[in-house]
Amino acid sequence: MECFMKANKVSRYNMRILWKNVRIPFILIIVVLYVMESLSAVLTFSQSVQIDATPFAFVFLINNYRIQFVIAACAVILFCNAPFEDESYQYMISRAGKLSWGLGQIFYILKTSILYTACLAAAAMIPFLGHITWSNEWGKIWGTLGKTNAGAEFGVELSVSQNIIRQYEPVDALVISILLEFSCILCIGLIIYFGNKMTAKSVGTFIGALIAVLDICVSNDWLDWAYGFSPVSLTQLELFNGFAPKWGINLAYAEKFFMIAIISLSALCVAANYKEKVISRISRGHIYGR
Repeated sequence: MECFMKANKVSRYNMRILWKNVRIPFILIIVVLYVMESLSAVLTFSQSVQIDATPFAFVFLINNYRIQFVIAACAVILFCNAPFEDESYQYMISRAGKLSWGLGQIFYILKTSILYTACLAAAAMIPFLGHITWSNEWGKIWGTLGKTNAGAEFGVELSVSQNIIRQYEPVDALVISILLEFSCILCIGLIIYFGNKMTAKSVGTFIGALIAVLDICVSNDWLDWAYGFSPVSLTQLELFNGFAPKWGINLAYAEKFFMIAIISLSALCVAANYKEKVISRISRGHIYGR
């Protein structure tokens, strides 16, 4: 228990430092404004037909691979300063210990992922404030955009999937989408931390950027076999109705993928803090072997 208490203190320290870094609030503001702008045409359509929209825009936002690319790219920038070691690193790790320090970084990535996902979910609702109808139905706006091309007259570029409307209850789709998006952001953060920590270079950041680009490749059928390895792609409910099923990829697969990935990456992130000890033992073994 003491170990987790120390880890939580480490994560709280990182959260305080987060807001002192101008880059972090700037990225959050940029992604929020981008999401709101992406929904501006839907709002115009809603106002023109004088019908309020239900608060499920987030579901369709993350099913757009262009928007997902921007979200993933901003997430990479959000975590690119991993392994989050500043001038207080030596003091903090001597007080907390490597295990608590490693867990603290995981808690920090977890909290930041929750914050980032919450900002996205809020940004998907803000444009419709004053024009929202609270209902457990998809509503006429999303139904019309999904079944007709009426939105084209108002410049609506956001694709509204009929498959999602037909197969999922709106609240279920929203909750699933938020959880999948959160899991994706968390995985990206853990990958960046592990890669940067192990190499002492920006290798993790580079891998995170590749993950963001991989989704575009999958979405354009260039690498459809890689769909099952793309965290960003696995957040999109619509793609479970495309070419993915032929590879045995569905919602259940996505849930298992993220569960295994998060647990495995978390263990690797903790282990990465002991790399000096492992290297030292290997070096000693090499010397003794000689």
